[in-house]
Formats: sequence, C-alpha cells, structure tokens
Amino acid sequence: MTKEYRTVPEYLINADTMVILPHFDQHGNLYSVVCEVGRRFYVKQKPWEIINNSCLFNGSSFQGRVEGAIHITKYNRMVPIMICNRQGIYFFPTQSSKSETCIWFAHDHIKAIIAIDSESCEVFLSSRMRVPINSTKAVIETKVNRTAQYRHLVNQRESSWQPHRFPLDLSDHQHLTLERSGAYSFNKKDPEFQL
Repeated sequence: MTKEYRTVPEYLINADTMVILPHFDQHGNLYSVVCEVGRRFYVKQKPWEIINNSCLFNGSSFQGRVEGAIHITKYNRMVPIMICNRQGIYFFPTQSSKSETCIWFAHDHIKAIIAIDSESCEVFLSSRMRVPINSTKAVIETKVNRTAQYRHLVNQRESSWQPHRFPLDLSDHQHLTLERSGAYSFNKKDPEFQL
C-alpha cells in the first residue's frame, strides 16, 4: 500500500474494525494497516499484537481465547477469536497467527467472497472495501462458517446457563450466623429454636 495514512502507536479493536493487514515498513519492520468503516491507518504493532492486546483489554489473553475456542468448537487449528462477545466482535485468521502474512478479518464485516481464480479470492467488506488474498474461496467460506458456528455456540451457552442451586438441608441442625466481623459461619442449632 503506497497511500499515506495516519500512523498511531497502538490500537484496540472496536465494532468498526473490518480487517487488520500486515504491512512492512521501509526498514522491514512488521506493522499493521487497520481498516475501519470509513478510515484506515498504520499501527506500529504487529497484527497479532493488536489481536492480543484487544483480548487483554476485554479480560483474556489471546491464548485464553484460543483455548476457549478449541474447547467449544473442537477445532484445533486457526480457530476464530472472540474479542468481545457483548459487542459481537469475532475475528478469524487467514493463516497461522504466527505467520507474518496472516490477515485478520472481522466476521461482522464480511459481505461476500468472490473467487478470482483457483488459488485466490477477493473478500468484500463493509464500506465496499475489497481485499484480495491468496486463499481459495472455499477456505475463506469455511473460516466464515466456523466463526458463525462459534458465535452461535457461545451465545447459546450464555442464554441457557443457569447457576446450580443446591437445596438447603436443615436436617443436620446447622444454621448460618453473621458474625460481628461481617463473616458468616455455620453453627449447630440450639435445641430450643429447632424448626
């Protein structure tokens, strides 16, 4: 990319973030070009650092998100990453996250995938942005579908989760007492006050 964009030292993913592209500066340093709806800029961080820092900001490490995705989906390679479920922000990588040419796409902003030839395709995003990539249409469609399935499974778990409730067993003649310190303790009941 030859166009000059504003440069920022760091970046956190938000609902407008569409894609994070790897970019090498004139000295060979790996940084990122971040494309949001309506604007683009250089970030002096590697794509993976942006993903990791955004995960940390939302309460988990990248590795924690990977382990959670593997546990829920049973996929074990290049899993989608939940940045923030509350805002519906999920990303997926085009390659291994360790690859310097890995591109990260926001699931919400994928509008279409068009094959260019048997080895490459173009991903159409919000704001009519197009990103050509060296991957087949079928591979990217699989990644989009896996991300959708992961989102569904996470949302299904959250909506159906209920805390376990344990019945209170009074047969052992214990009761709960609030101490002056503010702590609670269990004590044997006085026989005079049995239920």
